[in-house]
Amino acid sequence: MNSNNNLYKVSIVCVTYKRCDLVLKCLQSCLEQDYPQLEIVVIVNPSNDGTEEAIQQKYPTVRLIKTHSNLGFFPALNLAIANTTGEYIMTVDDDSYFLTENAIAQMIQAFCSESELAVVTASIIGPKESPLNNTDRYIHVFKTGFTMIRKEVFFDWIGFYPDLFFRSAGETYLSTKLWDLNKRIKCLCNVTMYHEQSIQGRSDRDWKFYGLRSQVLCSIMREPYFYLVFSLISKGVKSLFLFIKWGHLTTWIEVWVSVMINISYAFKLRNPISWKTRKLLWKLEKEVIDDYNNL
Repeated sequence: MNSNNNLYKVSIVCVTYKRCDLVLKCLQSCLEQDYPQLEIVVIVNPSNDGTEEAIQQKYPTVRLIKTHSNLGFFPALNLAIANTTGEYIMTVDDDSYFLTENAIAQMIQAFCSESELAVVTASIIGPKESPLNNTDRYIHVFKTGFTMIRKEVFFDWIGFYPDLFFRSAGETYLSTKLWDLNKRIKCLCNVTMYHEQSIQGRSDRDWKFYGLRSQVLCSIMREPYFYLVFSLISKGVKSLFLFIKWGHLTTWIEVWVSVMINISYAFKLRNPISWKTRKLLWKLEKEVIDDYNNL
């Protein structure tokens, strides 16, 4: 470890699509972070709304990568991560911004204080989200857009997010295997970010379709064999009632057809967690664990 935490370089990555005003606000908060070693990489899924030109004009130090088509969140995020030079990767949602001026510094300090940490994430405030109550805690899964990850996670320990995940489930894919490798994930109560949860540039149908499809495929990739069938049945039944309630029964059917089309690819990526890890994840989901010795 470096004796001076500020010597670590942090790469902030952001994927954006049809959210020009929101991403400019996000980038402003990133540039206001009190941390000297930062680079910012933005992937612009093309939208013809002037996003690329606006970023170039207002924030010329930001490195832009423009895709030829809308790749989706995780494929684009992989491209951004592959083009970073930092030792830590900080992913930010384009409709989020920092509320803590030294958030990056606090996250780096957490990594330096606990060598087994693989992921550190912020406490989120927003229309549907509330911050943590006065204590840092270990969590079963992080939310991508508010999180710093050691670069080794992608290049040495697990690998990149599956490109099959247009959106959703990438967090579960990494988190489950990190805990299986005895690598820790922690949320810091004093590091806060605001999440606007804007629907701008979002298709309700696609949001539901890719969300469920990715979660199902992730179960195939990660769940223990003897739990896999139960997990798939549970997801199928619960999602059926939800999609009927939302008036998206046709979308639900399309999801499962797509799952069957892509199931062989999912099995190629299958690397299941142990039953011990599955029980640990349930415990982390249900309980507040602020001391690793209690795990």
